[in-house]
Amino acid sequence: MPVLSDHTDPMTIHFAAAELLYEYQSLVDAKDLAGLAQIIHPDIELTRHDGTQWGSEAFLDLYRRFAASDVENAQHMATNIVAKANDDGTVDVRSAFVAITTHTAGGARQIWGRYHDTMVHSGERWILTAKRIAVVRTALFGEAMLAPVAIDSFGSVDR
Repeated sequence: MPVLSDHTDPMTIHFAAAELLYEYQSLVDAKDLAGLAQIIHPDIELTRHDGTQWGSEAFLDLYRRFAASDVENAQHMATNIVAKANDDGTVDVRSAFVAITTHTAGGARQIWGRYHDTMVHSGERWILTAKRIAVVRTALFGEAMLAPVAIDSFGSVDR
């Protein structure tokens, strides 16, 4: 990710926030634990429906469970990103997300919700100091509801 020199410029901050968020989502989709470890602060806050935990091991444990799950393919997408610089040098980043996963056991899930993250510039890059995930709902799709993989996104669906 490019490092931009003016950490107070709103456009620079927004760009950096979007880049870090997209990098995070790409690393989660790839189940890249080593990559995730590079973009978090050692004392990161992780807040989810089950409460708040602190530290990189607690954060990485969540994604170790994800990597060990039956998720075959994942695609996270963020939108409506709003980044606001704080007086202490941190940046609050709020966004909406959708994640779609397919599973080796069959079927798919669509999860949507909101992120409220905090990031800080550290060394040569921006890193997360807090990851707050609020899932709104999860929709479950049986295998019979999914079109064959090798199909165009247009035209009739012959099963």
